[in-house]
Amino acid sequence: PPNKLFSEDIKFFKNKLANNINFSFSKYADGEWAVMQNTSINNSEFWFDKDSEQDQLKRSMLLDSFKFQHPQYYVGISCPCCQGQNTFLEMLERCGQPEDMVTWANIWVNKNYRYYQANILPIYSQRKTVLYCHKEGDLDSLPFTPDKVFPISKNAWEHDWNLIEESKRYIEEEHIEDHVFLFCCGPFGNVLCHQLTDFNDSNTYLDVGSTLNPFLKCEGFSRDYYMGNNFFANQ
Repeated sequence: PPNKLFSEDIKFFKNKLANNINFSFSKYADGEWAVMQNTSINNSEFWFDKDSEQDQLKRSMLLDSFKFQHPQYYVGISCPCCQGQNTFLEMLERCGQPEDMVTWANIWVNKNYRYYQANILPIYSQRKTVLYCHKEGDLDSLPFTPDKVFPISKNAWEHDWNLIEESKRYIEEEHIEDHVFLFCCGPFGNVLCHQLTDFNDSNTYLDVGSTLNPFLKCEGFSRDYYMGNNFFANQ
């Protein structure tokens, strides 16, 4: 299982990818945690209104994904150094996951992003990939060619809920197995990761967050970790 060391857990997942061992990874950082804490949020990529009945349904789906248990389903939570010891402990308790199935929400980013670029991005070229990204993303700049792209809008879990069933139909009708599904769609990626793992665990489902932003160039806001040699790039 992951040993919880930031620089080592990413190698654990890289080895699974390189050896065609299917698994799922769903990450819950500060934005997802705010929603689960029932705090309204708008970060220009997704938003949540705690007073909206429809948004409470989304929150329920997000919480379901956080607590979903499966022998291939890994949950990434906030680390004590980034969000504080209390948040870390509360997330660990609330997800209810066996500790062997818990790792870090920021496993792909910060100082690990250099490893991600050098060792994980190339694997996407060797595997069949399915990408969920903003409809205005620059697909030609990606360092790999997805076999299938599901375009999304900003605040995808408001506008693209239909993609859950569309994705299931795609997997079933096209007999999709051993593909790598990449979710770049905020908390909607958590919901998709849960729903598709539960539907068919013969693929790999990865919440990769903002890691493809430098190529897609359609982010709602830029992250420091990919902007050069700065604090977060070395954290």
